[in-house]
Amino acid sequence: MNAQPDTTTATADTRLRVQDGQEVSLHTEFHYSADANTVLVRYRLRNGSADRALAVFDRGVYGDRAGAAFNPGPVGAPRVEQQADGTVLLHGPGPAPATAAMDPLGAAPLAVELKPGGELADQFVHRFTDSAPKRLRWCVAVATFDEKQFRNPVKTTHGPIWTAAGDTSTGRQLLCTPWYDVGTARFVE
Repeated sequence: MNAQPDTTTATADTRLRVQDGQEVSLHTEFHYSADANTVLVRYRLRNGSADRALAVFDRGVYGDRAGAAFNPGPVGAPRVEQQADGTVLLHGPGPAPATAAMDPLGAAPLAVELKPGGELADQFVHRFTDSAPKRLRWCVAVATFDEKQFRNPVKTTHGPIWTAAGDTSTGRQLLCTPWYDVGTARFVE
């Protein structure tokens, strides 16, 4: 009898050119557990620029994190979006809530400043509460770092984590893995 392993693993490499040709590369590992209906995402993101920092929006939203002002280090929970092609786990600022004008600190995105030539390695686990996804991908928002768009840096082992000081959509792009097919346990396009 052939038993399928509980956890399957696949890796993918992705590249993106952001504003002014700044290159970003992403190495990702998906460890999917069918029994637990979870995925462990390990990633290594590299800023290919020799002179410009990169903002990586993987730390969540200030208003969603108890103690974020004092312990902003861990990766935030991704938003889950259902698309025609499958399920997307998304780290990046969403639309500003209607209450943002009354409480500008309430929903401010958090971003790691990745220095020129620097690398950010981290991981997160996501549990699917509904049925298991058939296809899955992870996306993280990145942009050339502009200190004028951020405030209140906090030093962490991952690098300075900043709170967005307003609209950070200028120049922001999504860096996404290829689609991960749960049935075949591999990345496909």
